[in-house]
Amino acid sequence: MFKHVETLRVRWVDTDAYGRIHYTAAFQYFEIAEWELFRRAGIPLRGHEGEFGLPRKEVTATFHETITVDDKLAVHIEPERIGNTSLTLTIEVFKEGRNCISVKVTVVFVGKD
Repeated sequence: MFKHVETLRVRWVDTDAYGRIHYTAAFQYFEIAEWELFRRAGIPLRGHEGEFGLPRKEVTATFHETITVDDKLAVHIEPERIGNTSLTLTIEVFKEGRNCISVKVTVVFVGKD
């Protein structure tokens, strides 16, 4: 198994009225890291739409520490479990070496039939 680290910076549009990251933006960061992991693994990002899909079955996120506008983040992602029809990913979002968000995502392989 391998790991990917995606470096991102929190944009103003990603924050709420208090300047803290909005949870929906965090979920976009998780997906950016996920697709880059898939790209590195050779999983096609396009051209499979009529053949199979990779919907999310379950996502859990625990926010440990505040993230604010212009913070530089390192989103660490790696497969935790590879099953017959599903994949569970572990994601951790770090700011200045501190774990700010811990995430589990279960992705399910769904064929056209």
